[in-house]
Amino acid sequence: MLKARIATVLGGIAAATLLTIGNASAVIFSVEKAGTTTFDGSVPSAMACAHNSVGKACFREVGDWFEIVDEKKDGHATLAAWRLVYPESQATVRQGTIWNTAGFQTYRYKNKDFNEGYILELRVCAGEWHNKHVIDSSCSAWTTTKA
Repeated sequence: MLKARIATVLGGIAAATLLTIGNASAVIFSVEKAGTTTFDGSVPSAMACAHNSVGKACFREVGDWFEIVDEKKDGHATLAAWRLVYPESQATVRQGTIWNTAGFQTYRYKNKDFNEGYILELRVCAGEWHNKHVIDSSCSAWTTTKA
């Protein structure tokens, strides 16, 4: 009897939580195997990518999605370094890094929210996650696209 009540309460909480999630925040991910998360493919495939021997970092303008893959079995994390540039002054208004610490041949996805009309520059690098050290000599050239 107690188990049935707990199940009913938990079911109600789950239903209420699902009803409060709006369509804009509903993003579907699937897990194919332990440690590998892949996007469901609903975002259009047009994207700008930076690529070199350590990996690949891509940005999809529609939805502001980043994709990072580690393509070198070297014990380092792979990251996308990005900066948002105001086109009029060429000033960097926002910048950051997105880390993929899951290892060789794994993909990671990260969603951002950028203002339309800005320029996005990105590059892929290797780094050390534990101290957030970017190995500059491993970085690709900057790739430029619109945000």
